[in-house]
Amino acid sequence: KIHASIVVSIALLLAACGPTRPPPDVLGNAPQRLASARTAGAPTYAPLELQFAEDKLRQARAASQDGEYEEAGNLAAESSVSSELAIAKAKLGKLRESVDGLKQENAEIERVLAASKDSYGESR
Repeated sequence: KIHASIVVSIALLLAACGPTRPPPDVLGNAPQRLASARTAGAPTYAPLELQFAEDKLRQARAASQDGEYEEAGNLAAESSVSSELAIAKAKLGKLRESVDGLKQENAEIERVLAASKDSYGESR
C-alpha cells in the first residue's frame, strides 16, 4: 500500500513537471494593436515606437514557442503598450500636419486681404 501511494505520488509529480499547454491567448491583442498602429500611420509618425512594438511581439512569439508563457505574455503586453503609444503619436502627427496646413491657409488669406486693402486704398 505504501509503495502504491509513492508510485502514484511520483507519477503525479512527473505529470505536473511535464510540458504544459500554452494558454489559449498568450499574445493577447498585441498582433491586432500592431496592425492598428501601422494603419494609423505609425511608420511615418512613430517609427521608433512601431519598431519597439514589432521587436517585443517577435520576442513574445519566440518565448511562447520556447514554453515561456509568462514571459511571452509580458512581452506581448509591452508590444501592445508600444503600439498604443505609436497610435497616439501617429494621431498627433496627423493633427500637427492639419494645423500647419490651416496656418498656411490663414496666412495666405491674410496676405490676400492685405493686398486687397492696399489696392482698395490706392484706387480711392
